[in-house]
Amino acid sequence: MSAGRPLEGRFVLLGVTGSIAAYKAAELLRLLSSAGADVQVLMSRTATSFIGPLTMEALSRRAVMLDPLELLGDQRIGHIVAADAADAIVVAPATARWLGAMANGLADDVITATCLASAAPVVVAPAMDGEMYGHPATQANVATLRSWGYAIVEPETGPLASGQVGRGRLAELPVIVDAVVAA
Repeated sequence: MSAGRPLEGRFVLLGVTGSIAAYKAAELLRLLSSAGADVQVLMSRTATSFIGPLTMEALSRRAVMLDPLELLGDQRIGHIVAADAADAIVVAPATARWLGAMANGLADDVITATCLASAAPVVVAPAMDGEMYGHPATQANVATLRSWGYAIVEPETGPLASGQVGRGRLAELPVIVDAVVAA
């Protein structure tokens, strides 16, 4: 690995969930690729309401994984193959819904299913409204993931999509990339 490309030769899974901050995932993908990573994008169905899979496919040069039941051409289960091959998984943005599903082992989307099936380090960057992030249920889910060794890149305080100001903005993208490098 070179200093300018610290993720050279690494296979990184980028999970994108249904937050307004999903539009930032395209730039995060570019930054991970610039750092040398080969990136496979996984998207929840709700994420596709915020950013189209075609955008992520064009940037990653790979088909986006959307369905945990999807089979590869050779009939292997796609998310299992990705989970086994991953050097790291980053979920950005991670919604309150995704945090709750993951903390409770509910594999009902391709991202949670892949995380459950992988031994790779997981980096999670939550993004949601401030009251949602501060809610005891969300904080308990974050604490559970942290107790499993997941790296949590805390959201920032600032203007939110709701028009309010609070803690819930997706962390700056270079901070997320640094967390993936550290993982």
